[in-house]
Amino acid sequence: MGRGQLDERSVSRRRHPRSRARRDRVRDLPRGRSRDPDGRRARRDPRTHREPGGRVPGRLPGRRQGAADRQLPGPRGPGSAGRLPRLHTSDGNRAPGAVRSGRPAADGIGEHAHPRRGRRRALPLRRDDVREPRPGCPVDRPERPRGPGRGRPHPARAAQQGAELCGVAHRRRRDAQLELHSRLSLTGVSSPRRDRIAPGRLTRKGSEMLAPPHERDVQALARRIAEAGSAEPARVFHLGWWSERMLAWAMAQPRFKTALFRFVDVFPACRDDVDVMRHLEEYFAGVPVPRALELGLEVAEHVPFGALVTAAAARRNITRMAQQLIAGAAPDEALPRLARLWRAGEAATVDLLGEKIVTGGEADRYAGRLAVTLDALITAARSWPERRQLERDPWGVVPRVNVSVKPTALSPQFVPLTGAAGLAEARARLRPILARARDAGATVHLDTEHEDVKDLTLELVRALGAEFPDGPELGCVIQAYRRDALADLEAIAGWARATLRRPLAVRLVKGAYWDFEVLVAHAEGWPLPVFERKAETDANYERCTRYLVERAGTLRPAFGSHNVRSLAHALVCTRAAGLPDTAVELQLLYGMAEPVHAALRQLGFRVRVYAPIGELVPGMAYLVRRLLENTSNESFIRHRFAEGQALDALIAPPAVTHLPAPEVEAPLPPPTDPHAPAPFMNEPHAELRRPTPRARLAAAVATAPAAFGFAAPAMIDGRPVPTGESIVSVDPGNFASIVCRAGRAGAAEAERAIAVAADAWSAWRVVSWQDRAGVLFRAAAIMRRRRAALAALEVFEAGKPQKEADADVCEAIDFCEYYGREAIRLGAGAPLLQAPGETNVLRYQPRGIAVVIAPWNFPLAIPTGMVTAALVTGNCVLFKPAEQTPGVALRLVEILLEAGLPPGTLAFLPGIGEELGAFLVEHPAVAFVVFTGSREVGLSIVARAAVTRPGQRHVKRVIAEMGGKNAIVVDTDADLDQAVPAIVASAFDYAGQKCSAAARVIAVGPIHEELIDRLVGAAAILPVGHPRELGTAVGPLIDADACERVGRYRELARGEGEVVLARDDVPAGGWYAGPTVVLLAEPRGRVWSEEIFGPLLALVRADDFDQALALANDTPYALTGGLFSRSPSHIRRAAGELRAGNLYVNRAITGARVGRQPFGGYGLSGVGSKAGGPDYLLQLVEPRAVTENTLRQGFAPLDG
Repeated sequence: MGRGQLDERSVSRRRHPRSRARRDRVRDLPRGRSRDPDGRRARRDPRTHREPGGRVPGRLPGRRQGAADRQLPGPRGPGSAGRLPRLHTSDGNRAPGAVRSGRPAADGIGEHAHPRRGRRRALPLRRDDVREPRPGCPVDRPERPRGPGRGRPHPARAAQQGAELCGVAHRRRRDAQLELHSRLSLTGVSSPRRDRIAPGRLTRKGSEMLAPPHERDVQALARRIAEAGSAEPARVFHLGWWSERMLAWAMAQPRFKTALFRFVDVFPACRDDVDVMRHLEEYFAGVPVPRALELGLEVAEHVPFGALVTAAAARRNITRMAQQLIAGAAPDEALPRLARLWRAGEAATVDLLGEKIVTGGEADRYAGRLAVTLDALITAARSWPERRQLERDPWGVVPRVNVSVKPTALSPQFVPLTGAAGLAEARARLRPILARARDAGATVHLDTEHEDVKDLTLELVRALGAEFPDGPELGCVIQAYRRDALADLEAIAGWARATLRRPLAVRLVKGAYWDFEVLVAHAEGWPLPVFERKAETDANYERCTRYLVERAGTLRPAFGSHNVRSLAHALVCTRAAGLPDTAVELQLLYGMAEPVHAALRQLGFRVRVYAPIGELVPGMAYLVRRLLENTSNESFIRHRFAEGQALDALIAPPAVTHLPAPEVEAPLPPPTDPHAPAPFMNEPHAELRRPTPRARLAAAVATAPAAFGFAAPAMIDGRPVPTGESIVSVDPGNFASIVCRAGRAGAAEAERAIAVAADAWSAWRVVSWQDRAGVLFRAAAIMRRRRAALAALEVFEAGKPQKEADADVCEAIDFCEYYGREAIRLGAGAPLLQAPGETNVLRYQPRGIAVVIAPWNFPLAIPTGMVTAALVTGNCVLFKPAEQTPGVALRLVEILLEAGLPPGTLAFLPGIGEELGAFLVEHPAVAFVVFTGSREVGLSIVARAAVTRPGQRHVKRVIAEMGGKNAIVVDTDADLDQAVPAIVASAFDYAGQKCSAAARVIAVGPIHEELIDRLVGAAAILPVGHPRELGTAVGPLIDADACERVGRYRELARGEGEVVLARDDVPAGGWYAGPTVVLLAEPRGRVWSEEIFGPLLALVRADDFDQALALANDTPYALTGGLFSRSPSHIRRAAGELRAGNLYVNRAITGARVGRQPFGGYGLSGVGSKAGGPDYLLQLVEPRAVTENTLRQGFAPLDG
């Protein structure tokens, strides 16, 4: 046949009832017409306009569309009811008559169902006959003329006419859609090349037409899937009656949901039935509960042994719930279930559940379990029957055995700060597994977890692919809720095309960590990495679906979802691309949404089940995540199977007009307006999980040494003052390197500075509160601009790890912003009671001259807080920095002067503490002293300031932050996955050189032994070294005295307890001490009671929680404390009884944030209000109440 000709017999047999499938779907518009957005009438719509004689343009003459054409079928294959056109022959080539339309069945081109015989006949068209329409675009066909006197046209002529009209209709539709795309575009005028984007495709930039070109097909197939699964009970999970009642109540009662899921989380940690009952009562006290649970609690209270019965029932039901979602505790238990899945028509990918990996031994054990599981699967799979549908795709054999691997389980260092080491360890542990998988023909799939490790995971995929380009089958995961999902997909596709010799399996999922990602981003002030609306995630899933299908062959598409619309969309896109259904894999979770499983099996699609294997305790986090995901307000499973919502609403296209682009770092803001300050927000720490902030900090660290050896002279009245001697600061990690040469001020310089300050105070004290705050706001803006350079200086002069150095600069910025706002609030005065005939006003005035004696361990943040608080309240400041870090202190003074601070109000006096510090504290002109440092020095300052000197006209005030011997209590039900990393960070980060650092750990009861093993293992792999390396956690001690002191206590620990860890793998040339852990049989001795200020941690066992609290309080200090517990009653008790100025529950005890965790202690840990809190400035001012009598000769103004 020639081009444009049809087989006469095929055309002559197309007699069908009139179809309504082409009925106008444009709402609120006249039939056959459309309107432009401005309301003007547009051209006729070729889908609905009828020419004279009733013919619709674009429809083949003589063709009536029947019900069989409207039915969107399932997969192709023998015996499939309502099949789609066969687009490929058995050898993978395009079948004769197959078209590249996205809805071949609905449009009827390519195959037709005879109304009486019920069979389909392929039209023998050449592909070129209908080639003009773009792949994936709908094609309209002309309808044959009907009516009196109209005969049937010649079949050949009808075919030629139809082909011509197909092209016309397509061009008209394409033009209309491109016009709409242009109107919606956020980018304004698009380039001519961009205007040729296929209608309906989501693009990378601007606004996009989000409705796909095959929307009717998608919804029809989604309905078919839903109908195919309607025989199964519509339930989220197939659980017992009790568990289903609990979940139903949870979806209706948010408070009960929170209590239930928290109880499920803590349940594995309950040691016995008594413990179970205690937690049940604590979690559900005061919470509306369903009658089923209420009866259980009543039985426990009133019936003999009722508590044991209720606890056993709870244990049984939670275990059953976990077993519903976990294929087995071990491979031998799971293999029979996986075999049943295979025989039923579902393949599986096995995921090993486990605890969070915090030690190298745990990573080795995970790799060992993975190898054993892989071998067991390979052996078992040989006996499974052949399932061609599951084992073949257009690119060859699909392996029966498939394992999913959590990269974070392969190395405890698989985090951004130690990414290189983590990658190396992960690759080393995976190599034998990959080799085994290659030899046996198995697939190894690397799961993407949360944002912290997403980039590392993709880097691991690339590294393994480059090492194993010929196999085994390798896979990765793309999470559609991520804003950069499409960019990641494009990058991995480009890499796979250039590197691998076989397709890379890509599993597209929505994502399971949305709540966590949003919480972390908001808490840290970082750009949000995920979409905020579920509709945006769904739209992005469909956008990524189209891209993934387009790259099929380079990539092996797999779509993980229980949303029937998402699955239908993936299948329709596959068919539109001219691929068979076997080109894609549909993946579902084990034990969830069984109607979807049943439907996909019935329709013959290639399905794989994500089947976790593991014990109940480590698997509980997975269970809770699944429960949260599928009982959320926007869950498809909840809407469909729990609430029975109408299918039409659930399969509608995502209500999105455009997709937000990935958020980037915001430009630096201008200085805060002191007359209209916005609410205070913490300065976000550097998001070091991203490459750009890491590179910025690394560049500053690399260039900082070029300026070393700079001078830091004393400064009075804004000018350098020469001194006879100097103080040298060195790099504690390389004490041969001199960082700064500072002047050594003495009594003479101090007297001069006091005189200048006294003169400056008379003017500074009357400057408005807003103007003084403005200096702080401008200083904060300067610090933001120099943030990386300031942090780099701290890395070398204070030996601070890079992450902590950046956080220190952020805290300094926070102090400027927070105290500036607090000063404005304070300047407005405080409300007082008023009475007729008088006015009462409370005002605050500055105290005078302040002495600030600063520490070295937070060399910018703490001095900034103390100095700026005193300045903004109208006082003048004599600033004596720590002898070890004068260079950082000088930068603070320079910034304040640059910000507009009058020079005489701030004197910079580096010097020796025992000489200069004592002189300043005792001087009669000094009004108050602000100090942070050791207990011994602090108490000495308090004693000296208490003496009234001749000529002194005030009582000196002292605000002192001193030391601590901080304890963390680990309760019996603590989550050690959470506790161990937090304890390690609290005790050893920055070599323990924080007054807030953990020095003691008290473990309650049987958790003690497990805690020791994991804690020692985690501390044993902490990176120790120079902080110029990004991953360093334990840097050098500050000086030789500190190094000698820590060494003495390490020796003392050997005599007072059992040293279970004493690391000596430290660099030479610096003052280093490795982490040390000592077990104390009895809570006594110097190691237990004295502040060490170094990386030495003491552990002791408590018999019960009462003893644990008593041991924690067995110290004269009361600075910070911590508790890891999941018992509400124990948390309440600790909040009321544990002596600590800052108590942290279920988190690290270091890292207080300004305005969120005001910092400071009591007892021998300090005196005064908390830094970074709302009452700190009140210590630095004098309150004055002013009352005016407004009564004049019996007359008083009505307004008072």
